[in-house]
Amino acid sequence: MNPLELMKAKGMIQDFGQRHPMIPKFFKRASLEIKEGTIIEMVVTAPDGEPIKTNFRVQAEDLELLNSLKGIS
Repeated sequence: MNPLELMKAKGMIQDFGQRHPMIPKFFKRASLEIKEGTIIEMVVTAPDGEPIKTNFRVQAEDLELLNSLKGIS
């Protein structure tokens, strides 16, 4: 991602956080608990659909990416 796209994404993330203030608080708190072996679950439910669910167990190789995502917000 080039620097201009990164700056644009950061602004969009900040705007999202203002519209949904509990989400950044959740991620900040949850990020304190993420370590190797942590299971992260995700659910997406469309207004008229069934939930789509998945999960994954965090591996040592995943931690660098997850930690770098903290710096974007």
